[in-house]
Amino acid sequence: MLIYRKDYKQKVDTFISNMKVVETKDNITDKFQKKLRSPLNYCKQLVETRSKWKHINLNPDAPVLRGLIKVHKEDAPIRPVVNYKSAPSYNLAKWFAKVLKEYIPLPNIYNVPNSVHLMKELADIPYAPDLRLASLDISNMFSHIPVKELLDIIEITCRNNTLEPTVIQEILQITNLITAQNYFKFQDKTFLQTDGLAMGAPTSSVLPELYIQYLENTTILDILCKFKILGHFRYVDDILIVYN
Repeated sequence: MLIYRKDYKQKVDTFISNMKVVETKDNITDKFQKKLRSPLNYCKQLVETRSKWKHINLNPDAPVLRGLIKVHKEDAPIRPVVNYKSAPSYNLAKWFAKVLKEYIPLPNIYNVPNSVHLMKELADIPYAPDLRLASLDISNMFSHIPVKELLDIIEITCRNNTLEPTVIQEILQITNLITAQNYFKFQDKTFLQTDGLAMGAPTSSVLPELYIQYLENTTILDILCKFKILGHFRYVDDILIVYN
């Protein structure tokens, strides 16, 4: 798709204006870089002393945001793509994403691994000829995950997994550090997100799953049990609603 530069900039500006961000003139990359060392020195259970330097990006810069045009959607909005590799916490986040999977394994109770599995699940469900399948999407998920609630959920999940208090505190400290380094650059302007997770960060694929799956197994599960529809299905206006 070809697009005029001014139209492209307008679409990206529109996306940014709908986010919880503030423009900053400060050199926050240097500030974030300096804040890396203290937690790495503190977290002696998770971080080996001799490998601390591996988690520090030696030549950091603000992550750059670019927009891919969603040609299949009305008004062709952008899909944000952020190259987070230049961020101060990139190396730390890449390593920490593996740590989270090791210490806080996801239950994946309500997840569908692929389309083949989905077809097998649907094959056993009675359906009418005029059946419609509803698919719900989360708009800009990373930037809409509330960080404070996420930290509370991580602490609860760690305790449920009977992790040692020291390990829990280190996981929380590193999570807090990485989620705070939540900023990006577009052209000549730098923006700091006031909430949500960093777009493009390696941990931003694991942390939303922790948040959403916790809700699925607590709040949403309570709602399904309340209405006694867990493990069943029903039609609502000819739309099949499945509760697995």
